[in-house]
Amino acid sequence: MMKPTYIGDYSKSIAFNNQSRLVYGTSALGGVWGPVEASESVNALLFALENGISVLDTAPSYANSELYVGKALRQWKGEKPFVSTKVGRLRGDDAFDVKLDYSPESMKRSLSNSLETLGLEHIDLLFLHEPQFVPLDKIEQILDTLKSFKSEGLARKIGVGGNPSEEFKPFITNDNFDVVSGFLRMDACNLSAYNGEIQQYKKGGIAYYAASALHFSLLGNRFEKYVKEGIDGEWITQTDLDNAIKVKAIADKTAMPLATLAQRYLFSIAEADRVVMGARNLKQIQSTIKDWNLGKLPEDIFNEITEIITT
Repeated sequence: MMKPTYIGDYSKSIAFNNQSRLVYGTSALGGVWGPVEASESVNALLFALENGISVLDTAPSYANSELYVGKALRQWKGEKPFVSTKVGRLRGDDAFDVKLDYSPESMKRSLSNSLETLGLEHIDLLFLHEPQFVPLDKIEQILDTLKSFKSEGLARKIGVGGNPSEEFKPFITNDNFDVVSGFLRMDACNLSAYNGEIQQYKKGGIAYYAASALHFSLLGNRFEKYVKEGIDGEWITQTDLDNAIKVKAIADKTAMPLATLAQRYLFSIAEADRVVMGARNLKQIQSTIKDWNLGKLPEDIFNEITEIITT
C-alpha cells in the first residue's frame, strides 16, 4: 500500500490556487442527523466565516443546509467564500431518506434551486452526488449535462460527490471531473483510498476532498460506544475499530483528545487537497477551528499512526 505523504504547508491547497484546505461541511447543521436550531446553524456559519473558514460545502439532500448557508451568505459582509453543492440526490427528511434523479431536467432544476436558495450567480464546485447510484447506461447524457453547466458559467468546477463504485471509476478522468470528494477512506483508522484510488486521481490531475476525519465519530464521541457494543459492519469495520483502539493509545500517550489527534492527522496528509470538517453547531465549529489552528501533527506522531494503519 502506498503511504500518505507528510504535508509541508497544511493551510493552503496548491490544487485550489493556494486557497484554504479547510472546508466546512454543512450536512449536520442542516438537520440530517437530527433536529437543529436554525439560528444556531446560521450563527455557526457566520462564526466560521469570521474566523477564517472560506470554503463551504452543502447539498440539496442536507435538509435545510442550503437554506442556512444562503441566510449566512446574505448576512456576511466579507469576501465571498468558495461554495460547493451537489446534484443528483434530492432533498430528504434525514440522512437515510435517499431520493435520486439524474435526469438532465432534474439536475438543471436542482442547480437552479440551489443558486436561488444560496443567493449566488454561480457555484464554485458542483458535485455529482452519490456516484454509486448513477445509472451508467445514461452516463454520457449525465456528463454532457454537467459539462453544460460549466460552459454556461453556472459551475466553475465539476466533481464526484461520494465514494465511486468500481464501475464508475473509469469515468473519473480530467476530461469529465476536476475533483473527487471521498469519505471514510483517508483518516486515522482507514487509508483504503491508497489502494490505487488516490494514485489514479493524482496521475489524472484530479483533486481530492477528504471527509469524515472522525470516521463517523469512531475517532470522536462514539469511540467508547463502539468499543463496548462492537461495529455496525457497514460503515465501520473490525479493522477500523482495531486501528482506532491503537490510535487512542497514542492520543492518551500524547495527552491529546482522540478527536483532535484524528483531525490533525488528516490535516497532515498531503494527498488531501482539501479536508471537510462537519460541525453541527457553534460549539463543534469552535472546536474544529481550534484544532485547525493547532496545525499538522509532529512528523513522528504522524508516522506512528500511519504505521498502525498500513501494517
